[in-house]
Amino acid sequence: MRIQTILVPVDFSEFSEHAFQWALAMATDQQAKVVLVHAVHPLSHLAFPESICITDFRTMEQELKREAKKHLANFAAKKTIQTVPVETQVVMGDPVWEICQAATREHADLIVMGSHGRTGLSHVLLGSVAERVVRHAPCPVLVARRPQ
Repeated sequence: MRIQTILVPVDFSEFSEHAFQWALAMATDQQAKVVLVHAVHPLSHLAFPESICITDFRTMEQELKREAKKHLANFAAKKTIQTVPVETQVVMGDPVWEICQAATREHADLIVMGSHGRTGLSHVLLGSVAERVVRHAPCPVLVARRPQ
């Protein structure tokens, strides 16, 4: 199986850095490109108490996207290997949905993502983005756990 496009979801954690390193190594071997994607959660007026009046969510969301684009560009620049083409995308929405949509849009052959490895109550309360992506992704998913 030829891998041409590897999608790497990035949350700027050490776990996504580790996954990016895996993806770069695989992309080097396969002569593939890497697409980094970061999903910004949209702001919602429902998330704020009634006593706080913030009317311009769109402007705030655009600022969040702008900052995320800068951060993602820096993230990519620090780790990139010159022989591997790396693209970056910042999208607004639920991370699981946006990762799966990006994989479809980019015709990704593989998603390489990190996992925080939460267990117990934190897993129940927070869920696992990696677990849900594995269930819904249109292509294979490699979950790269960081060594202990």
